[in-house]
This record gives sequence, C-alpha cells and structure tokens, in this order.
Amino acid sequence: MNDFGALCIITSFAILLFSIAQTSYGIWKQDKKAIELGRYTLMANTAVILLAFTVLLVQLFRTDLSNYYVVMHSNEHLPLFYRLTGIWSGSSGSLLFWNLLLSLFTFIVLWQTRELVQDRIPIMNLTLAVIAAFFSYLAVFYPDAQPFREFQPAAVAGRGLNPLLQHWAMVIHPPILYVGYVSFAIPFAIAASALITGHLSENWFRFVRRWTIFSWFFLGTGILLGSKWAYEELGWGGYWAWDPVENASLMPWLLSTAFLHSMIIQERRGMLKFWNMLLIILAFHFCLLGTWITRSGVLEGPHSFSKSTIGTPFIIYIGVSFVFFLGFLIYRRNALKPERNLEAMTSKEGSFLFNNFLLVIATLAILLGVFSPLLYGREFKAPWFNSWGVPSGILLILLMGSAPLLAWRKGADKIFFSTLFKPLLVGIAGAGAYILFYSQNFTISDYSLGDVLGEVYSVIAVGLGIFTIAGIAQEYHRGITARKASYPGENYFFAGFRMLLKNKRRYGGYLVHLAMVILFIGFAGNAFKQNTSIKFFYFLNAPEKNEIVYSSQDTGVLGNYQISANTLKIKPLVNGDAKNGLNIQNVIVSHEATFQVKRHLKEFSTMVTERRFYPQISHLSGDFETHIPTSEPSITSTPKEDLYIQLGAIEHSDLSDENPDLPLLFMNYLFTSENQPVRKLENFNRFPRQIVANLEVWVNPLVKFIWAGSILFFLSGLLILLPIGESRS
Repeated sequence: MNDFGALCIITSFAILLFSIAQTSYGIWKQDKKAIELGRYTLMANTAVILLAFTVLLVQLFRTDLSNYYVVMHSNEHLPLFYRLTGIWSGSSGSLLFWNLLLSLFTFIVLWQTRELVQDRIPIMNLTLAVIAAFFSYLAVFYPDAQPFREFQPAAVAGRGLNPLLQHWAMVIHPPILYVGYVSFAIPFAIAASALITGHLSENWFRFVRRWTIFSWFFLGTGILLGSKWAYEELGWGGYWAWDPVENASLMPWLLSTAFLHSMIIQERRGMLKFWNMLLIILAFHFCLLGTWITRSGVLEGPHSFSKSTIGTPFIIYIGVSFVFFLGFLIYRRNALKPERNLEAMTSKEGSFLFNNFLLVIATLAILLGVFSPLLYGREFKAPWFNSWGVPSGILLILLMGSAPLLAWRKGADKIFFSTLFKPLLVGIAGAGAYILFYSQNFTISDYSLGDVLGEVYSVIAVGLGIFTIAGIAQEYHRGITARKASYPGENYFFAGFRMLLKNKRRYGGYLVHLAMVILFIGFAGNAFKQNTSIKFFYFLNAPEKNEIVYSSQDTGVLGNYQISANTLKIKPLVNGDAKNGLNIQNVIVSHEATFQVKRHLKEFSTMVTERRFYPQISHLSGDFETHIPTSEPSITSTPKEDLYIQLGAIEHSDLSDENPDLPLLFMNYLFTSENQPVRKLENFNRFPRQIVANLEVWVNPLVKFIWAGSILFFLSGLLILLPIGESRS
C-alpha cells in the first residue's frame, strides 16, 4: 500500500503542475478552454489526495508496520479512534491532511465560481494551484514530508501515539485548527486575484468576508480547545503558556480579527482599502509561518514536531510569496486610495482604527517574542508577554464596549449621555462590587507583575467587561424596542430572537463580543491565582491483588483549603484492547493519589489525581524500553474558582537517595506469576517502606468564565456562519 499511496502523491503533484500550466496558458492567450481544463484538473486533484489520505487511514487502522509513519505514531494496542487520529500526530501525516483540506476547500470555491471564467477567477485558480503544488512538492521530494515511506524490514511493533495526545480534545483540536489555517488560502487567493488583475471593485471583499469568518471561527475554536487540553492534560495549572506554537495560531487569528473589523469601514465608508488588502496577505502568510514554526523544529514547545528538513524550503516559499504579493500591493496602491478621510477619532471609524492598531501591534510583539531565541539568544517568557499583553487586552475590552455604542462620523462627546453614560455607570458599580468581593473572598495575590498592579489590572478588566456587557444589553434592548414598535404582536423575547436572526451580522457580532468579554473576565481572575507545593509522607501497606497501596494521614493547607492525604495506589491500566490479557505493551502504570478536601473547615470534595506511565516499546525488537510519564490533574470547579491538584515526583523518605523507579518495580511485581509466591514476595519487598509524594496545588479564580466564554464564542460564531435567518444575495 505504501507504493500506491506514494503514487497518489506523485500523481497529485503532476496534476497540479498540469493545472498551473493550462491556467497560465489560458490567462496569457485568453483561452477559455485552457482555463476550464486547468480548473477541471485542479478539481480532480481532490479525488487523488482523498485517495492517498484514505490509504494512510487504512494503514493506521490495520497497524501496517511496513509504513514508517504508522510505526512511529501508532500501535495495535491503541483504541481505534486514537489510531485514526494518529494521522495528524506527526509532520508528514498532518501535511497530507493539510493538503486534503486545501483540495476540498479549493473544490468548493471552484464550484461556487463555476460560472465565472472571466474577470479574476482564473488568477484565483492559479494561486490555489501553486499553493497546493508546493505542499505536494514537499511530499514528493522531502522524506520528512512523505507519509508513505517504507520501513524495511517491517517493524516488530509500533511505538504508539504520544501519550499527551491521548485526550479527547486532541481528537478534535488539531483538525479544527487545521481547518482554520488552511481555509485562509481561499480569501487570500480571492484577494490576490483582485490585486493582480487590478479589478478592485468592492464586490471582491464581500466574497472574502464569508470565507474569512469561516477561517477565523475555526481557528479561534481550535485555539480555545487547545487551551482546554493544556489545562486538563499538561498538569501545570494553566491554560496558556505563550508557547511558540500557541502564538503561531494566535497571530493569524488576531490579524483576521483586525481584517473583519476594518472591512466594515471599507464597506461603509470606502476607507482602509490598502490596509485591508495588506491584512489578508499578512493573515495567510502568518498561517504558513505558523505551520513552519510547528514543523521546522527551529522553535521548541510541547506542541511542535521534531527538527525537519522541510524547514528551509518552507521559509523560502513564505518569503518569496510574501514579497511577491507585497510588491503587487505597492504597485496597485493608487487604485486602493480611500474615498473619505477620518472625521473624528472618537467616532466608530476611529475606534475600529484603534482596534486594528492594537491587534497588529500585538501580533508584531508576539512575533518578536516567538523569535526571541533566534534574535536575542534567549527566550522571552510569559512575564514578558503579560507585561504588554494585559494592558493591551484591557484596551481591547474598552474598544469592544465602546465601539458598538459610538456613531459613524460623530465624536463620543456628541452621544455620551445618550449611549455611553448608563453602561459606564454599570461598569463602575461592577468594578466596585468586584473590589468588595475581592476584599472579602480572595487571598493575597502572587501575580507575576506584582500584587498591586495585578489587582488593579484585574479590577479594571472586570469593570470594563461589565461596562461592555451593559452596552450590549442596551443595544439589544433598543433593537427589540424598535422591532416591537413595528411588530406589536411579538413578545419581547421572540422579538429579540427574530431581530438576531434577521441581522446576524450586527447582533451576532455583539454575541461574539460578549463571549470575548466573558473570556477576559476569566483571564482577570489570574491576578489572584495561588500556588504551593506540599510534601506528603506515605507508608507501605500489605500487598493487594495487582495493586501496591501506600497510605498517609498528612494534611496540607492552601488558603481556605485543607487537603488531607488518603491513599496512593500503584496499579495497572489497560491501554486499548485487553482481550489477550495484560502485557508489557498495553499496561499503563498509574500512580493514583486520593485526597479529602475541606473548604472553610467543611467537607468540599474527594479528589483523585494521577501520574500515568506509558510503556515505550522498541519498534525493532518489541521489548520494553522505558516509561513516558504524563499528568492527570484533578480539578474541582466552582463559579468562583478551581481547586487544581497534580501529583508530582515521588521520592525516598530520607529525600537523599535517587528517586525510586516505582513503575519498573511495579511491572516486575505485576508480571511475576502467583505460582511463584517467593519471587512475588521478593519483588514486593523491593518497594520502599516509606515514600514522599509531592503535590502541586493551585487555586485558579474565575476559570469557569473562560470555558463559558469559549462555549458562547462557538455558538455565536456558528450562528453567524449557518445560512439561517438573514437573507444573502
């Protein structure tokens, strides 16, 4: 099957070259037949790439150990859905998935424009064909991008999926993120075709807007899912680390957010034409840059792949493409002059401009931080990002709250009392209530920017967030009141629902703003985050069947929480199918610690946290090599805060010797037959009689707001995308 899959990749590359040649010839000679042939072959490429993708899926399903990619990213003991999702766990498989998505989106947009063979469409087709050809070129000529490399001779066992990726969010997070990344090629190709042909009439961006919202929505959803995965799986008590790959996805999302806002100004006021074209070019190339960061191995992080030979051709392609289209943009600058000038800085246009300025400056600052190891020889850590990111976020909340309330062309002073005054009062009252709540309920902050500054930022963010929520509620109330005046028979809530469906662009946008504000309120709680490390002494109990049990009566305290240790069990978990019994390839060793938690001296929760040790099997011999540890935190969540605990390293009780290899001791004990009681007892006696377990504890305020905001972002974005309610031409 490897040969057939490789043949599909080569065939795809040949088809794309043929499509490029035919489309180029058709554009040059104004030959409609050549253009149509180029379009048909580009559409046919979708079937070829889909076939190649299916071949790799089948190989993963069957655990075909003649395929290098399957050997490195799967094994027969994995659950089926983890075996199949292994297709995007490695560089070459994820690039094939990228190619498939690009082909599918290209097919859709070619079908949408099937009646338009003139004007800009052939250039759009050519642009998409060149992008697809580059990815096929990598898969043909660079081994690191080839998903059908032969493993000779066939391996004895697969190495399996990275344990960190064996989480529900990682089943859907990568494909959703890839959909966001890849689909940016469509609005870019449409904009590029308008730029190259010089046909810059206003209708080009109406088509771009729909595709950009699609890309922006999926990219944002993917980012939020990644935060959920990091919070539940990595065991460090946080959801965002400013990791290079996290930043790589955030940058194009920020740029596309800026584009979606400034495009409104172009549509309403004929301004920012040059700027909008630059933003869409930047957004697409930042998507490519994010792909390069993830796959080149130049910048390391928990999300990135190992070093790869595709890094050099990838960055060259990004650079050449960006310079080419930037040159065309400069060449067309006279055709992109604004029709009007800004009349008031505090008008709606002015707030949108400031919004764009903040988002682009934030993107450039993130870019500087991402490349700091290469530029300055040291990595800029989270405190550096937070030092400017927190005040920038506060300004964005202010803009989200004020921009919908401002008028076109008029300054804020003209409408202050009619639109801004009441929400501002509510925001001030909300900030005051938050201060009162903090003084009564929160403990002293250990925020990295300093206690006072962190608290001030938090109060301002919450106050502005409540101001924004009040402004959105005011706008909804005004809209519903106006609708009820036209349709007196509708009740208040039905009128609001109909108003939302009929004008999703405006009122759906307000819902997205509401989601972002709720997210920012959740982020503000980080100012009062608490963290400590507690050591618990455990004593070995009598052996139990297939389990080693330690017990403790130690207690630790963090803030209002009293945490009492109970048992620490070392036990086997089965990874995947256990129909053939337990063996070294499918047994995960679990260190499972149970704690009884009280809050304000009242029973609060029983929490169970784990450290799991996954077996790493040699693909050459099938023998056990080592264990790969992962964290399984326990989280008890309330609207006020999360109590987050994670079992850490286990040491000898004298704290001086090398840490005991409990997983290996347990494997020896587990796989000693009950028919050898003397040897079984000897293996049991090798366990230390006393151990010390480290427990990391965090109190994370307002995290529930982050997940509530994430859900609202998804639902409101989906509402805007779905073709219901609002009529479209």
